[in-house]
Amino acid sequence: MKPAEHGIENEGSEFYIYTPSKTALRTFLHPLRAGFFHYKAGYRQERSSFDSFLIMAIRSGSFDVVSKFGESAQHASAGDFVLVDCYAHHSYSTSEDSDVLWLHFDGPTARAYYELIHERLGTVFSLREPGYAITQLTKIYETFHMAARISEPLMAKYITDVLTEFALGADDAASAPVDTAGSVASGVSSLTARRGPHAIESVLAYIANHLNEPLTVAELAGLVYMSEYHFIRVFKKETGYTPYAYVLDARMHAAKYRLINSDISLRQLCEECGFTDTSSFCAAFKRKNGISPMEFRKQSEIRQD
Repeated sequence: MKPAEHGIENEGSEFYIYTPSKTALRTFLHPLRAGFFHYKAGYRQERSSFDSFLIMAIRSGSFDVVSKFGESAQHASAGDFVLVDCYAHHSYSTSEDSDVLWLHFDGPTARAYYELIHERLGTVFSLREPGYAITQLTKIYETFHMAARISEPLMAKYITDVLTEFALGADDAASAPVDTAGSVASGVSSLTARRGPHAIESVLAYIANHLNEPLTVAELAGLVYMSEYHFIRVFKKETGYTPYAYVLDARMHAAKYRLINSDISLRQLCEECGFTDTSSFCAAFKRKNGISPMEFRKQSEIRQD
């Protein structure tokens, strides 16, 4: 379809509207509108709400984007990406001729992706290696442009690929050491990196490999050079669990796996999974699962027959 908006070159500009199936609405990230526009200098768009999320890849020129009413505009140059929550008041404009590849999308996990990326990168950002994200966005556009068969799972994969590249870029940004003096000692650089949001991922890996150890908050906070108070706050923000609740949950998962897939004694299971004694383990297991560990094992044996 040709754009009818003022300020968009008709020649070479195309967009497509897609209505997802009910299955896609329930299950997938899905495209709603995709296009490539040649914008003229002076173009401006402002909406109070537009039910979708928007990705813009600035191919040439530039845009000024306001992602929330009352906020200052953020400048996007050629090579930058823009991610906007169109459910909120937003606007974008350009003072020069600009080419943009864009996609409106939504889906069950769209907001979670948006919040993760926006929190760490903001509305306008660049990627160290933008090629793959551009390629996947182009595949979505070309599918519509060539009137090819629409595979909703494949469209979901392309969108997920793009958002995953953004999320990886967020990790890169979070872990990049800040050099404020022109040179930073390697020890300080390492400390800076380990205190970023990605540091929690290293803690999760450590927990998975040391379930049989005490795993106190003090020990875990020390791994990433945080105070206990700050560590608890960051850990819960990143995982949704307190450190204690996460460790207990991890131990319970490990215990359930061992109950189903081995015939080891409860005493040995407790030693391997980090429970102090069998009585406290049995009590905690029953509170969480509604049955005792041995009842759980017997029920699992019945299901396997």
